[in-house]
Amino acid sequence: MSYLFFLRSQPATATSIHAELGRDPDRGLFGGVVYERARGAWVGDSLQADAVVTERKSVESPRGDMRLTTLVNRWNYGGDTAVTETVRMVDLPPGPPSPPAAGPDADPDLSAIGEPVAFTRKQIAWLTVETGDLNPLHVDRTYAESRLFPDVVVPGTLIVPIVEKTLESEAGAPLRLLDVRFRAPTYPDEEIVVRALEDGDGTWRFEVSGGGQVRAFGKAAVATDV
Repeated sequence: MSYLFFLRSQPATATSIHAELGRDPDRGLFGGVVYERARGAWVGDSLQADAVVTERKSVESPRGDMRLTTLVNRWNYGGDTAVTETVRMVDLPPGPPSPPAAGPDADPDLSAIGEPVAFTRKQIAWLTVETGDLNPLHVDRTYAESRLFPDVVVPGTLIVPIVEKTLESEAGAPLRLLDVRFRAPTYPDEEIVVRALEDGDGTWRFEVSGGGQVRAFGKAAVATDV
């Protein structure tokens, strides 16, 4: 679900969502995404997409006001919604860059599920082409260093599907809800692992951690149908 739908409207329509929203790539970050599944998407389905900005607001930070944008993409089949994708985008305050924040310590109550995963530079480069999100932060190390990152950054669009696949394997069923929020960057060849705990009634809370620090966290719910 997550790998299939993330902002696929960009290359399909030759449109940059960031340009449409007036976002500065030097200050734009991917804050997280929520997927809600109403029905499965099958090979041969003809889906229609529409998108709407549901919220834009400013939030105070020590460096100045950040702008938060919520973009909802709806993927429809036969007039009904199949999957809703709610993307959270963060625009940092203008001014000189600052070092990326480190994530908090991992929650000891959560247990590792699945195997550790690390992404190569080639995987990162191919993913940026496929989604149409050609932010140089993901492919140009010199540029990333100019923004005070130690290396290029793994796109969240690679991490989210790993979370979904790992949780589905552990739960033994597809997800109807997946809510992922990012806390810190992940870099090439760095191992990350999904850690999770079932809270009951098919709901899970999880973290993605690397080196004992949280890179992403969120919640998920298992579908009752296939």
